[in-house]
Amino acid sequence: MQRIAQTNKHFAKDTTYNGGAIGPKRDDDVVIIGMARTAMTRAKKGPQRDTGLESMLKPCLEAVAQQSGIDKALVEDIIIGNVLMPGAAATNARMAMFMAGYPETTCVQSINRLCSSGLQAVATVTNAIRAGQIEIGIGGGFESMSNAVMSDQINPNLLGEDVFENENANNCLMPMGITSENVAAQFGVDRATQDAMAAESHKKAAAALANGRL
Repeated sequence: MQRIAQTNKHFAKDTTYNGGAIGPKRDDDVVIIGMARTAMTRAKKGPQRDTGLESMLKPCLEAVAQQSGIDKALVEDIIIGNVLMPGAAATNARMAMFMAGYPETTCVQSINRLCSSGLQAVATVTNAIRAGQIEIGIGGGFESMSNAVMSDQINPNLLGEDVFENENANNCLMPMGITSENVAAQFGVDRATQDAMAAESHKKAAAALANGRL
């Protein structure tokens, strides 16, 4: 609920985000000049169930370069979020970068921040640009529920005994599906409310596209 509230603040009138009233241009403004995504399909049964992460990311990286008109050689860093794959799928991201035609001089890193990896990747690129570390970067995320086994993320047999003696540490073994149900029940977020928020999010995205903001 706190994350939802924080997201909604981005659209308040007094926000520093451009989702609210757009203020005067500043020298340190960071702007989005291209975006792309694949279609979302059903896990295990959808048309992308046998598609590798690198094959999903490749057309997105190609489309971003084409849409923005930026020379791929000018992209200094690509940061991609991922949760389910070993090493946050850093190798898959590097493969996709090369397949999309970016040179070896473009750096790649991956981020695993549970449930916000893609958003964190975008924020990290933004912060790197604002700090003057890079001038042009790409941030995004990729995930495949079809190619991951949720039950194999952690092997309890390899954990220290003190993990099971600490309630919060032990709760980290709880599957995400159960924790989401617990959070929904604790804060009274029913399915209708979640569907309404999703619909509103799609409306905002459609309006942004129609107005040329994205």
